[in-house]
Amino acid sequence: MKKRVCLLLLAVSVLVWGTSLFAGGGGDKSSGGSAGSGVTKIRVWSDNASEKTVRDAQVARFNAGEGKAKGIEIEYTVYGTNFAEAIDIALKAGEAPELFRQDGKVFTNYVGAEVVLPLSDLPGGQALVDKYKGQLIPNLHTWNGKAYTLPYNVTTYKFVINKDLFDAAGITKLPTTWEEVRQAAKTITTKGAGQYYGFVLGLQSPWTITTYFLFPNGANTGLAVFDNEKLQYNFSAHLPWVSSVVGMINDRSVFPGYENLDADQMRAQFAAGRVAMIPGASFDVGVYTDQFPANFNWVVIDVPAFTASGAPYKAIVSATNLLAVSTTAKKNPEKTMEVLNFFYSDENMAEMYEAGLYIPFRSEAVALAKKAPTARGFAEFADVPQKIILLPSPDTETAVEGLVYRDALIRLFSRPTDAAAVLQELDTRYNAALKKNVDSATLNGFKADAARVVRKE
Repeated sequence: MKKRVCLLLLAVSVLVWGTSLFAGGGGDKSSGGSAGSGVTKIRVWSDNASEKTVRDAQVARFNAGEGKAKGIEIEYTVYGTNFAEAIDIALKAGEAPELFRQDGKVFTNYVGAEVVLPLSDLPGGQALVDKYKGQLIPNLHTWNGKAYTLPYNVTTYKFVINKDLFDAAGITKLPTTWEEVRQAAKTITTKGAGQYYGFVLGLQSPWTITTYFLFPNGANTGLAVFDNEKLQYNFSAHLPWVSSVVGMINDRSVFPGYENLDADQMRAQFAAGRVAMIPGASFDVGVYTDQFPANFNWVVIDVPAFTASGAPYKAIVSATNLLAVSTTAKKNPEKTMEVLNFFYSDENMAEMYEAGLYIPFRSEAVALAKKAPTARGFAEFADVPQKIILLPSPDTETAVEGLVYRDALIRLFSRPTDAAAVLQELDTRYNAALKKNVDSATLNGFKADAARVVRKE
């Protein structure tokens, strides 16, 4: 056993040393403690290579200024594909860095193994947690009422419009409802005479059903597919947009051959200027800037509402967490907390936003930005003042017989039929499977607490 532990520690040492040379981390890899001259080294491990240039500059400023004054040196190391293995080995061997980017194992593995700490165990940690009050999700951020990590940046969902095609069709008002989307699509397709179409789908990529339709329309329905208050599935809540899509298909306003397009192909058709409207996520800014450059006047607008009165619920966003705290932090809790506050600071996140790297979870960080991101559409995707993180759903435990909901919607759009009947059938089948396969104790774990109201304030 002793021999195995030694081998594990050797593996960690080799991984960290090799990665430092690659990532430019450098420095002594001792486990916290003194870095010389009364300075305490706090280690932070991450695999976020995209942010490394900005983050390295932030860390350098901290170490030369505030950190030096407080006797703290941040040792920031960015890993490649071996990150998950490196942090797993280090945590189990008791040699983990004080702070590390968590990859989803915090609750499934690390909390039970008692190798991570609640943020509130650090001096002043609860004050940081309180900034996110009412916005943290059990089993994603908290466990038994204690927060172990916090949301940092988000993926948001909107609509992307080819303004040139609207202008060419004589449409001066951009759509604000799904019915207006259908009408605009019909007009543009008619004027396009086989060259331009109003809308596009990519049914060969099932993820587009959730990412481009179910998540965005949470602002209209208050849910993706599962009602976390009533603890039941509610696909029928999405009928208005589903009916509009079926209507556009029947109108022949959808780019032909959509049944055989995947996500890249559908976006490529939009980028080529052949499609007037497409649902979008914030990561599509990069798609239409770099992957498939859209060289026309495209703009980002809010997800169309079901009625003229607007969407009644907060926008659903997908959040990425930043850091978790290992038990190594017990050696230097105060200084670890200083570094945690530094990484989660709105000022630093504002710089990430200015660089077009992230959309901050906290709108306060956007407000601190000194300049807007230069990438077209980025600021518009970031403009989501009232949002709610996608709530957990028991769909992986439900185990339905027959088509899963994404495939059922793909079949509906491939061979349009009665949309209301298809959605009602999904409600009936999924709720029956829920009752059969998910016990009440497990189901209650998905209930949204009273503080997380999804309706707009």
